Order: sequence, then structure tokens, then C-alpha cells
Amino acid sequence: MNVNSLIEDKFITENPELSLSRRERDRLLRRRDILRAAEHVFALKGYYEATMQDIAKEAQYATGTVYLYFKDKEALYFSLVEHKYRDLLAILRERTSRAQGAKQKLEIFVQEKLSFFERNQDFFRIFVSEGNKSQSIKVGRFHKLSVIKQHREFVAELVKLGQEERLIRSDFSPKQIADILIPIFMSVVFNWLKEESKGARNLSRMSGFILEMFLNGAGKNK
Repeated sequence: MNVNSLIEDKFITENPELSLSRRERDRLLRRRDILRAAEHVFALKGYYEATMQDIAKEAQYATGTVYLYFKDKEALYFSLVEHKYRDLLAILRERTSRAQGAKQKLEIFVQEKLSFFERNQDFFRIFVSEGNKSQSIKVGRFHKLSVIKQHREFVAELVKLGQEERLIRSDFSPKQIADILIPIFMSVVFNWLKEESKGARNLSRMSGFILEMFLNGAGKNK
């Protein structure tokens, strides 16, 4: 993948002596191979054009082997999405833990998240490139993923810290305010992904704009 996994890859390569048996380690490695192949195929062909046979060929496994790990293309796709967001959440938690104060944590949160989407833009571009057909990917299922809920809770924790430090207004719940920050962020990312020229603008440079809109709104400066 474009980013080293902070969960499966590190666990397998650095801790082979832990309680997993050889068979279990091999199973995790095969699953990782299939996910890597799926990421490449989905980015190359899009969700609808990609087939399980394409993914099996890319992974150099029999198609039946792929079906042993994932019951269908949709299950494989959402496993990959979940895998990506687990990596993202692990990065965000690790990097923000080093910061002092809510403002610095929010700055790092936005910067690291933008950088992650930038590094993985070919995969996340699927959400945009499929257009209105995205409903068939069952977007609602995306929001039900446990890792997406964990991400929302993590953002709410940052907001709560900001409220405690009087950086963020406290007349709304942290989750309500988190539900404002997340769409602002995703709107910037999706608009960037829609641009025909990838290199037209560095996504990471939009962190200041996102924080300004979130903390101060779009009102005219007094």
C-alpha cells in the first residue's frame, strides 16, 4: 500500500514470535496480499469494472482463494476501506498524542489526514469517479463501519478538549461539532479529487483553510 500499515504489516513483520501460529500468520499475509491487489485494481479500473478474477490475478492467487477470504467484491471493497481507515486512525492517534494543547492537536489532525488522503488519492478517487453510481456501493454501509464510528468519536474527543481550553464554543455537544468539522474536511478533499489535474494544488496546503472555516466560520473579519 502507499502507506505502511501501522496494524497488520507492523504486527506481522515485527512480531512473528507472538501467539499466532504459522498457519494464522500465513492467512494474514494472504489477506494482506489480496487487499493490496484489490487496491491496485480498484484504483486502475474503478469499482464497477473490477472483478474478483482481476484481483485474484493481480494477487497471483486462484479466484477460489480470494473467495475464501471475501464472499464478494463488495465485502472486499469495504474491508479495504476499513483497512485504510484503521491505518489513518492509528496515524492520527499516534501523531496527536505528541502534541500539546487542543489547537496543536487539531492542526496535526487536519495536516496528517490531508497528507493521508493525498498519498492514497488513487484509491479514494473511486468515491468521486463513480459519480451517481456510488449509491450502488452502498454509501450507507460506509458510515456503519466500526472504524468510521471510532474516527467520529476521536474527532469528538479533540473537540471536547478544545471546549475545555475555550478554543471551541461549548453550547453544543462535542459530537455535534465533530459532525461539522468532518463534512468541511471531506468537502475540501472531494473537490480536490475532482480536479482534472492532480498536481494543480497541494492538498496539504488546505489545512489552514479548513481550520479557519471550522474555528472562525465564513463571516467577515471585524
